[in-house]
Amino acid sequence: MAKNKYHYDLIKVLKEADEYGMPVRLIARHIYNNKVGLFDSNLSFEELYHSIRFYLWTQSNRPSSPFLKGEKRGCYRVRQEVFRQMELDFDTTQPCDTEHNPSEEDSAEDAHSALGTPLF
Repeated sequence: MAKNKYHYDLIKVLKEADEYGMPVRLIARHIYNNKVGLFDSNLSFEELYHSIRFYLWTQSNRPSSPFLKGEKRGCYRVRQEVFRQMELDFDTTQPCDTEHNPSEEDSAEDAHSALGTPLF
């Protein structure tokens, strides 16, 4: 599968959309606003729009693609089940729910003292 240079930007934008999808023009506008800067004006919105539109159209016709056609014409969405499997969330604020079992630590300390290795 040949990837477009905006493939990961498309995934990022469409993951934030709802289950009905987003119109191509709105997707392209989000990506354009992320890519263009104050001093970088060589990116044309029309070129970006046509590139994204063609890429989404071709990818949504493939069964293994992460992109799906939305309910309305010209709308696309992302296949959520694909990305739930690939994501890892390292930004957790809740503590782990592991219980502290002192008998396991005591047996580990006994094993290390029998070998004569210090326990750090």
